[in-house]
Amino acid sequence: MKKITDIIEKIEEFLLSAFVICMVIVLVAGVIARFVFNNSLSFTEEIGIACTIGVTFLGIGYCARKATQISMSIVYDLVPERAKKGMQFIISLVTCIVMLILCYLSFRYVNSVRMLGRTTPALRIPQWIIFMSLPIGFFLGAVESAKTFFMNIKNPKEIWISSEFRLGENVENYDDNDKEGE
Repeated sequence: MKKITDIIEKIEEFLLSAFVICMVIVLVAGVIARFVFNNSLSFTEEIGIACTIGVTFLGIGYCARKATQISMSIVYDLVPERAKKGMQFIISLVTCIVMLILCYLSFRYVNSVRMLGRTTPALRIPQWIIFMSLPIGFFLGAVESAKTFFMNIKNPKEIWISSEFRLGENVENYDDNDKEGE
């Protein structure tokens, strides 16, 4: 199971990096074409939008794993440790359920876009291919929330805020090369 999740994480990181790099290259090329050569490239906006959609939704699982998602934690920060553990169970379980619901709904949406045969105007790329990042991203977010839920069950004395970080760990300065047990 660990090898499968490692492979998925590597693919996810590769895709996120590729989307960001592609977005930068294409959008900079569009700006150069527009202002230097006085001729715009018709496809830059489409590729920029597709990359933004990909980064946004494929990044859900990555952010959940790295504990970098936005959270409203004022109540969570004020309660004692025991209550935090219970809250973390509820938060991760509800997040998993919501992500699975969104995965299902977005898959239905992607299927309806596919059935309509919609394509992008300039490149004629089927839009359902671009929108597939929605259900995939929501599914990866659900998996990460489930992993967090089970990490909290497996380790009753620790509070896991993600599948990689315990409460109190400095997420910003975490180094992937310093993982314990590897």
